[in-house]
Amino acid sequence: MAFSTIIASNAITKLSLFPGRLLLQKPDIFKSRRAATRKLETGFTKNPSHRPDHASSQYKHNVICSGRPKEYIGQSGCHYIIERVLQEETFPLRRVYSATANNQRFILKYVHEDNFKDLQDINNRLRGGTNYVRLVKDTIPEKSTFVFQYFDDHLLRLAQKDLPITVTKRILKDALRGIADLHDQDIVHTDIKADNVLIDSKEDQDGIIIERVQLADLEDAAYIPPGSHMIGKQAGNWMWRSPEAHARGPVNKPSDIFSFALVCIYAVHKRVIFAVGEEELNEGVEPLAVVIERQISYFADEDGLSRFLKHLGDNPWVPIFEVTRDGFNKDNPRRPFSLWKGVDEDFKNLVCAMTNFDPGKRITAREALAHKWFEGV
Repeated sequence: MAFSTIIASNAITKLSLFPGRLLLQKPDIFKSRRAATRKLETGFTKNPSHRPDHASSQYKHNVICSGRPKEYIGQSGCHYIIERVLQEETFPLRRVYSATANNQRFILKYVHEDNFKDLQDINNRLRGGTNYVRLVKDTIPEKSTFVFQYFDDHLLRLAQKDLPITVTKRILKDALRGIADLHDQDIVHTDIKADNVLIDSKEDQDGIIIERVQLADLEDAAYIPPGSHMIGKQAGNWMWRSPEAHARGPVNKPSDIFSFALVCIYAVHKRVIFAVGEEELNEGVEPLAVVIERQISYFADEDGLSRFLKHLGDNPWVPIFEVTRDGFNKDNPRRPFSLWKGVDEDFKNLVCAMTNFDPGKRITAREALAHKWFEGV
């Protein structure tokens, strides 16, 4: 069974993960000592890799169940009628269904047996303490399945509409409240991305009205005690990861904050800035090499990068960040986000505070909630 480790000063706690998710080999994202030099994107271009269709992790199947519908019975005694197969794969095993019960809609989601109790424990830690995280409504233990409330939409899709900035701020602030609630309980989400921000809304003559926003998908969340870090897992989606998550740790609360900053950029400017299309790759260069190059270009300064490398310690990814850093010069300059045009100054200040390359210098979720950009929301 693969596992990552949470390292504390006085103990090592093994955190079970899905089989096959942990990669132990030394990273080899460069076919040569240096990624091919390229002109990095400045600001919000029309580059196709910045569109959300390159970043969506939506379910690959959406099949209406034919014949006699399946029925699952939850521990609560509630009968769930399966209506659609949203995702069904054999390896690794994934099952996600849309279901109804008592005229309400639900999502039924299989969780690996080894993670079932861990996810229950995380939900129990949060129970009664948050309105901004989607928690388990019911369980079907014999199927290793959790039941969740259904939402109409998610931010990856909804942000493509012409939303008023006040509506966008409301969505982001509620999602950030969810992160803050997690962090208050020493829970790190590890997979913050736009399609994990779920939204119920309605439209009337005055426009769109947001009814509810919740942060979803706690399957990879981890309880990390104070003074500890998670290492060994390349946590999260590669287009939304923090630099330290690419390096497989140490990962902690600041890693969620970096990822949330990318969600904010997407929500406001409709660009997934670390999406990479095949047409952008020179021969022998992996997408992750381009992502790391952009991360350093957009968000690193000399002091922050130096402290980040110290944070990694003897991590085998250190040379990759060093090689990428050394690839910038007058012909291939960095493009700091702080200098991007067409970006509101308060928003720019918030994003830069959340994306400091030194994880220890990033603002917390509670500090971000108090930022000027969110005033009046």
